[in-house]
Amino acid sequence: MTHYICMGGCGGVSEESGICEADGCANQYELLEECACVDGKHGKKEAVEDVLVVKDSNGTKLNDGDDVVLIKDLTLRGTSTTFKRGTKVTGIRLTGNAEEVDCKLGGSAIVLRTEFLKKV
Repeated sequence: MTHYICMGGCGGVSEESGICEADGCANQYELLEECACVDGKHGKKEAVEDVLVVKDSNGTKLNDGDDVVLIKDLTLRGTSTTFKRGTKVTGIRLTGNAEEVDCKLGGSAIVLRTEFLKKV
């Protein structure tokens, strides 16, 4: 079934093409866009939000605040510091990248790649 929706955030849906007439809508007096959705969610980003899933080297899902262990000796760039395999890292923070996490290790705030981590 073809119908038309407002992309301005007011949630307006119509069986006929036209303009959005909702007061306060960001797209007020703009043309409605054709929507041929099959899931009934009308293409709203809020309804079909992409969720970032971060996984460790074993495929286990990681969350903010999780504790992890290094699975490989890692040398900190620009220094002679090496973090040994088996070192426990507490309280990781997720970034916008599914392959990296922020953490504090050895008194330094660093970014670690998830391929070198295992959830405890």
